[in-house]
Amino acid sequence: MNAAVNQQMASTCTLDALQLIQLELKAPKSKYNSFGKFHYRSLEDILEGVKPLLQKYGATLVVSDEVQEIGPVVVITAKAVFTDAQGKQTMTTAHAGVEINKKGMDVAQTFGSSSSYARKYALNGLFLIDDTQDADTDAYHQQTNTQTRNNQQNTPAQNQQHNQNQQPAQQQRRQQNPTAQPNAAQQLTNDFQQALNAIHHTDKEADLGTIYKRFKGTRYEAQIVQACKAKKDMEGWSA
Repeated sequence: MNAAVNQQMASTCTLDALQLIQLELKAPKSKYNSFGKFHYRSLEDILEGVKPLLQKYGATLVVSDEVQEIGPVVVITAKAVFTDAQGKQTMTTAHAGVEINKKGMDVAQTFGSSSSYARKYALNGLFLIDDTQDADTDAYHQQTNTQTRNNQQNTPAQNQQHNQNQQPAQQQRRQQNPTAQPNAAQQLTNDFQQALNAIHHTDKEADLGTIYKRFKGTRYEAQIVQACKAKKDMEGWSA
């Protein structure tokens, strides 16, 4: 029995355990962002998918990160080290900036978010994981574009009449439900947190424009602009 196992392990090493894991690894996008309307793959999804394969091929994986300060920017560098049964090592690295003063998050949360992001992309490079979009993202943009075209067909006069008709009803609703305005403010805050998550996970530059339009003219506009700029810099997208 041991001889058979050893023979199988030797054959595996000849074929390269890392290559086999790259071929066999399944890490579906199990997480859903309700604001951006897309599915995404988390760090945990990758780790849960690779653990059984590491055991199968007698390999190990160590993921770590370190913090560096590059000028005024704090950067987390994640390192993923894969070691096969024969001791051969393969290493990949990935970087993520840390926004220390991100609204709604303490320092531990901002570092944790950047660490997860960097580790995820280090593993993406190691196991050749493609983070392209799902159909949900395309469907979301198609729906958004359709709504935009429909809204542009309304004439200024129609919009003015609509606003005049809405004002008495809105005043009456505010009188009857004094908590409506705070609830709306809370909803905007919730949407903002979802938007930051969407910016963090999206891999399509066009998503950033859609998210910005949602917050243009709100108190979160400047922070959304900053988050989008950081994402573009990180991905190497056009400024």
